[in-house]
Amino acid sequence: MLAPMPATDPREPIAAAAGKRWVQLAQLRGRIARLARGGQLDVVASLMPELVRADLALALPADGLLRARQAAQLAEEHGAPTAGPLIVLAATLLAADSYAPALDAAALAIARATDAERARIAVLADLVAGAARRRTHQLAAARTRLVAARRAAASRGDAALVALAVVELAWIDHEEDQPAAAAACFEFATELFRRIGDIARAVETAVLAVASWTTAGELERVADRAARASDAARSAGRADLVAFVDGALADAALAQRGAAAAEACALAAETARALPDSPFARELRAAARLRQLRAAEDRLDRDRHLEAGLDLALGLPAARAGACVGAALVGLLDDAARAAIDPNRTEVQRLASALARLGDPELAAMAESVVAELG
Repeated sequence: MLAPMPATDPREPIAAAAGKRWVQLAQLRGRIARLARGGQLDVVASLMPELVRADLALALPADGLLRARQAAQLAEEHGAPTAGPLIVLAATLLAADSYAPALDAAALAIARATDAERARIAVLADLVAGAARRRTHQLAAARTRLVAARRAAASRGDAALVALAVVELAWIDHEEDQPAAAAACFEFATELFRRIGDIARAVETAVLAVASWTTAGELERVADRAARASDAARSAGRADLVAFVDGALADAALAQRGAAAAEACALAAETARALPDSPFARELRAAARLRQLRAAEDRLDRDRHLEAGLDLALGLPAARAGACVGAALVGLLDDAARAAIDPNRTEVQRLASALARLGDPELAAMAESVVAELG
């Protein structure tokens, strides 16, 4: 639902903060190059994980993967402990969407771990393996590894790893259609991140909790938490997450079908439209226009929002486009069911046709069955 993005200093514009990180990355790469030329390979190996993290923060997974592999190779060549570099490699492979190699690297890290480091390496390996299994939809296996990681991390008093495991478990709950359980997990993770001072992640999980309570239909909880989550996101300089919360509030308003629905949907569209361009911003804009379709009563307005929403959604990656258009289709059907009327056949057909064009056989079959049911 929400792509991870590096946090920015709320006192600086986003572009300026990103520029600072690029300068810091260049400085770090230069320092490592000098140390390598000077033969200080042990220091180079110790700095490699920091370089990997910097690459990933700037959305450079290929560079991060290269550095992680170099770190593991350096450790191997110089007889240094290899479990640490291997688990960094496993996490970097995960970030680069290379799930089978991530599992292999995690297993090798456990096998190479010394007695002194085995307990922590095992927690990290379970966390990486669970996350990789989740992303390949092996949910039972993923839950087993993540529960093991959470328990072991808790016994070690490592709140950061507990929180990361709980976030992954929340996504499993969503995939198993348990949004209330997911919301509870996100709220628990938020509190842990706050305790350890990781405000960037705390803001993200608080926002995800609001969205999860919305999906669960717990609208009183949404109202109670949304303002705090939005304020925290604004304080952290995360205008994208403020817009995300506005979208969740619009979803809640649509579920209630009150007089405030159109206004809430308009506000969500406005905050999404004001964001700097990014893949996440484009997704928020697409979802906002398709919400406005559902909130509008005038036929011309509905046509206009449908056209704009589909145009934006079909410019997204296929998986995200499917989620966006599919949510709009289900929303239209729910709206009609609540009002005890037939759904607008033209609107449903256009959304179904868009789903069919995405190249996913499951989505296409779903769209075909929805249209068939209309008669």
